[in-house]
Amino acid sequence: MSTQRVLITGPFGEAGEALRNHLVGEDRYEFTFLDRNEHPEYETHVADVSDYEAIRPAFDGQDAVVHLAAQSDAGADFGDVVEPNIVGTYNVLKAAQDAGVEKLVFASSQRVMGLYEEDHAPELYEEEYPLLLDHESLPKPDGYYGASKLFGENILRSHARRDASPEQMFSLRISSVRTERYDHPYGDAERGVDRGDEHELGDDDEVWDQSQTGSWERGSEQYERMVKRLKATWTSQRDFAHLVDCCLQNETVTYDTFYAVSDNASRWFDTEHAKEVLGYEPKDDGCRWDGPPEVEGASSES
Repeated sequence: MSTQRVLITGPFGEAGEALRNHLVGEDRYEFTFLDRNEHPEYETHVADVSDYEAIRPAFDGQDAVVHLAAQSDAGADFGDVVEPNIVGTYNVLKAAQDAGVEKLVFASSQRVMGLYEEDHAPELYEEEYPLLLDHESLPKPDGYYGASKLFGENILRSHARRDASPEQMFSLRISSVRTERYDHPYGDAERGVDRGDEHELGDDDEVWDQSQTGSWERGSEQYERMVKRLKATWTSQRDFAHLVDCCLQNETVTYDTFYAVSDNASRWFDTEHAKEVLGYEPKDDGCRWDGPPEVEGASSES
């Protein structure tokens, strides 16, 4: 099997860390990174995705692109998402097309469906709640960030239908991928315990209501709410990397949309479509955990 040359944009966020931990170093891939900053330990093309001429050379000779770069603040204003998420996604698509790249994997977001959570939470986090969204469910973005990701999905779909270039395109509606330290269904709750009163909300913090900001203690109402939510939305690093691997190895999809979420019993996003089309085999289920890994007595099924 020949080595596949893959460009990753925005490889140093949470989703990018998952790929660095689980795919980089695999013999079947040769990775190049595109980022706004230099990273001497990796082969990195330094450019901003909003600048087409600056990013274009990075696409030459690539077999596939995984486009992760974005403004990831779910509460961002429209002006904050235009350049990185709308112009940037178009530039990546155009550069891939102009360079003859065969595959494009686009990092969309569960925020494309965000209003469902606003309408149904917190009961939605229970295992028996009767809601399961699939790739054909009506999108309902909950803000400009989610709307910008829906734009990305639609422009990929349009190019697939009109130009068939790149030949294969995949939109992954990513749920909650976390850094290695918090890569478990208690991660968000434990992050609140760890960060203390001096914490300022960062771009990668998911906030569905203001009660989720700040810090809290184990066992508090906020802690337990965060645990319930992440048990439903958790996408483990290894499951996310596996799903991207499935896309890169697939030879049949022209354009399709998939939910990037682990096989959590309380999830409200469908995984059957990814299993049937891509051969996705998630290994993790947040509902199997009964405590964070650093707490004595906590356990999970592997």
